Parts: sequence; structure tokens; C-alpha cells
Amino acid sequence: MNFISFLITNKLWLLAGFLLALSSSFGQTFFISIFAVEIMSSFNLSNSDWGTIYASGTLMSAAVMIYTGGLVDDYKTRNISFLVLGILALAMVSMAAVSSISGLIITIFLLRLMGQGMSTHLAQIAMSRWFSRYRGRALAIANLGYSLGESFIPMFFVGFLLFLPWRSIWLFSAFLPVIVAVAIFFTLRSERSPNSFKEDKITLGLGMRHWSRSQVLKSSIFWLAVPGLLGLSAFGTVLFFQQVNYSNLKGWEHLSLVKTYPLFTLIAVGISFFSGWLIDKYGAIKMIGFYQIPAIFGFYMFSICETLLGFSIGLIFFAITAGSNNIIPNAFWAECFGTAHLGRIKSLAGGVMVIGSALGPLISGYLIDLNIDLNSQYLACCLYFIFSSFLLLLATRRGLISI
Repeated sequence: MNFISFLITNKLWLLAGFLLALSSSFGQTFFISIFAVEIMSSFNLSNSDWGTIYASGTLMSAAVMIYTGGLVDDYKTRNISFLVLGILALAMVSMAAVSSISGLIITIFLLRLMGQGMSTHLAQIAMSRWFSRYRGRALAIANLGYSLGESFIPMFFVGFLLFLPWRSIWLFSAFLPVIVAVAIFFTLRSERSPNSFKEDKITLGLGMRHWSRSQVLKSSIFWLAVPGLLGLSAFGTVLFFQQVNYSNLKGWEHLSLVKTYPLFTLIAVGISFFSGWLIDKYGAIKMIGFYQIPAIFGFYMFSICETLLGFSIGLIFFAITAGSNNIIPNAFWAECFGTAHLGRIKSLAGGVMVIGSALGPLISGYLIDLNIDLNSQYLACCLYFIFSSFLLLLATRRGLISI
């Protein structure tokens, strides 16, 4: 089936995945961090204070995510999406009105759980489960929603801050998840596997069996992959969370920095589709060990660059890894462990990634307060990615042996 025919035949299911991924933007670090200065000023917070609050809410969401992620194995994506996006909209209204530290933590918790956590989880599980032969390209199309949000939303909303109060922006933005929820509810009126695929939508994993979550937890493959999941989420989050500090460190205007994000999106989207094609052709197990290697060069450039051109080069390298990240790992879990219990299994991986996104800003904020700047931190990231890539390669070999 050619790409155009694939799009036309499966447009409703692909649109649902795209909209869910796009909606996750409002709980992602790249969106929340736009308002970091205003939030810290309103609550009189230091970098470490804000990092601790953000980490607290995020860690809470990671713990809950491990349990709520399994709901997609038992209930329709259509119904869960309506609930998740509705709560996300309420959390955005809460951010517009919150006046206490405890309220801020709860708001961050809900934004992270329903935005970064469940919205992304729903999109990825739906694409992995509804598609088997063309799983890679389906994940790439859904991920396009996240990539577009990551690129263009910061640029627009940094501009809005020039003439609108930050709380008003949150209030007006709360209408967007509601609109998406209604659209998905009607789009998925006939939620099922597409008729064009004559196959059971439940596919088997390694050993030709269905893996349960408890069995996955006993697998060395999962634990060898954990450092890669944790590190990429942590350091990728820091890159966006500390965008204001980073631009100040380099002596650049914040708006000039975010104007480079469309380049990131362009590369990431292209790599997403290329990764999807490679997965459909060769499988994710053969690719998982290599996709983080470009991030090594990306963070090295972030560390040493003095100009926006140098930052853009680093962004290109990191985009190669980021563009692959929502495609290769998600297909990897389906190939290794099957799709019968994929929601519960993927919620483990999602929980690890959310923990990473909590620890990254927390540790980075404390290091900045200790006068260890982002240049030094990003250099340490390079060493970490060398380590995690080695472990992912080892997990691949173990996976192949298990087959």
C-alpha cells in the first residue's frame, strides 16, 4: 500500500492519533516552561524552588501513570480521550487561577499526567495496536502532532506574552483541549482496526506469546532499556525547561532562541517518517541501539556553541534522536512484548520517562544554583548518552537471542 492510499484509507484513526499527540503539548515542558519567569516571579521562587515544585508534580504523575496507563487495555480510546482531555482543560483553568504553592503542585501534577502522560500514551498505544504491518508510519503520523506543537506553540505563546497576562493565556488556551476532545469523540465513532488489514489486531511478542506486565518486569531487556528512557527524557526536558536560563547564559534573546525550533521540527518530522519506514522494513529491535547516538553530538554542540548557528547545528543532531524517539521505542515494546497488554507495559516505560522529565529540571535547577552552568551540564549529558546507547545495544542482542 502506498503512502497516499494509506492516509486516505485510515484517515480517521490517524487523525485521532495526531490530535491526541498535539493536545499533549499543553502538559509538556516546552509549553509550561514558556511561563517559567512569570510563575517564579508570581510565587517568589528560585530556580531550585521551581525545579522542586515541577519535579514533585511530575513524579506524582509518573506514579499515577503506571496505573492509569493500563486503562487503554480495558476501555475504548474514544471514551478515555474525552475524560483525559476534559481534565487537562480543567488543569489549564486551574493554572490561570492558582494562588498557592500546594495548588501549583497539584496543577502541575494534572497537567503532566493528562498532557505529557495520558495524551501521549493514548496516541502511541492506539497507533501501535491498530496497526501492525504499517505501525512505523502510523506512529510517525501521530507524532507529527507532537512535533508541530513543540515547534510552533512556543513561538506563538512567547509572542502572546508580549501583550497578554500569562494567566489569561492559560485561560484562553483551555478551550483547545475541549475542542479536540469533541473532535476525537466523533472521529472514533467506529473505533476498530482498519478493514484494509486482514489480521488480528492482537500481535505476539518474543517467544510467540503475550507478555504480561509482571513478566516484562522480570525481563533484562526492559531494565537495560531503562537508562535510555530515563536519560533522554531528563535531558530533553532540561533543554526546553531551561530555555530562558540557557538564552541568558549565551547572551541571546529568548524569542530568537525559540525561532530556531521550527528547524528542530522540520528535521524531527522527516526523521520520524524515515524511522517509521525503517521499522516497517527492518523492525525496531534492530534499530533501538543506535537512535540515541546523534544526541551525543547535539548536546556537545549545545555545550560549546556561542552563536545561534552553532545551537541550530546541535538542534539538528538532537532532532534526529528526538524524531526517532516516539517511533522506535514504541514499536520496540510492541515487537518485544506483543500488544495484548501493551497499555500496561507501555505505562511502565511511560512512567520511567515521566520520572526522567521530573528529575531533569530538579537536578538542573539545583546545579544552576550551585553555579554549575548549563554548558557543563550538557557536556555531562554526552557521556550519559554513550552509556545508555551501549546498554540499548546490549538489550538488542538479548532480544535477538530470546527470539
